[in-house]
Amino acid sequence: MSQTADRYSKALFELAQEQHCLETVQISMTDLRRIVLDSEDFRHFLNNPLLTYDDHVLVLKALFEGKVPELSYKFLRFITYKGRLHILKEIIESFDQLYLKSTNQVRAYVTTASVLEKEDRVIINQHLRDKFQSDMLTKWNTDPSLIGGFRIYVQGKIYDYSFKNQLKHFFQQTTQPS
Repeated sequence: MSQTADRYSKALFELAQEQHCLETVQISMTDLRRIVLDSEDFRHFLNNPLLTYDDHVLVLKALFEGKVPELSYKFLRFITYKGRLHILKEIIESFDQLYLKSTNQVRAYVTTASVLEKEDRVIINQHLRDKFQSDMLTKWNTDPSLIGGFRIYVQGKIYDYSFKNQLKHFFQQTTQPS
């Protein structure tokens, strides 16, 4: 992430803490991130250099005024004024990291070959909690191509314990000349 995005997210984070609305701002930032990821039109809007400040503000007002916390709306207008709307996604990601750190949480993405029983999910979560010394926010996915086992993405690292990966390593070792 850019230093600029980090500075803006830190300012928003500190303001949200001071105004005792950190949770609601976090929720609005998560919702905004979903819009940025899901809407190609919104991404074009954020990055369109042909739109004036007034054009951007009109759209932001129509989309968000009264629908997100006041601090979040004012922040959107502020970064628009500063010409930083195009780095909104980076700002949101940086804000999310600050929030997770302040609440001692870590996001984990676990992909398994088939749907796991609740007991197995609890065991995996407990191991992750022990390893990272944090509460885990785990998202579960299935990918039958893994054949068996699981793959975990957490804090920028992939831990791949899938049968597919084990077979790949086996074939690489057996096909290399000695």
